[in-house]
Amino acid sequence: MIKVVVPNMALKVVDRAIQQHSGGGISQDFGLALAWAHPRALRLAGAPDEVHCRTVARLELRKEGRLGWDTGHAA
Repeated sequence: MIKVVVPNMALKVVDRAIQQHSGGGISQDFGLALAWAHPRALRLAGAPDEVHCRTVARLELRKEGRLGWDTGHAA
């Protein structure tokens, strides 16, 4: 789940900084545009958030023995 939470939080923090700097936040003066682009690109390169959330959900359901289909693994 950390692969979903950390990039999203980083984007929120940088987005707030961009908002505080107004037009300067998207200029090259402060480097905030680059700071926003880097974690955004990492979110896409790692895998979409939905993939990570689905993986976590499957692991949790498997632990509880409530996975709705046969995975070939004992619960």
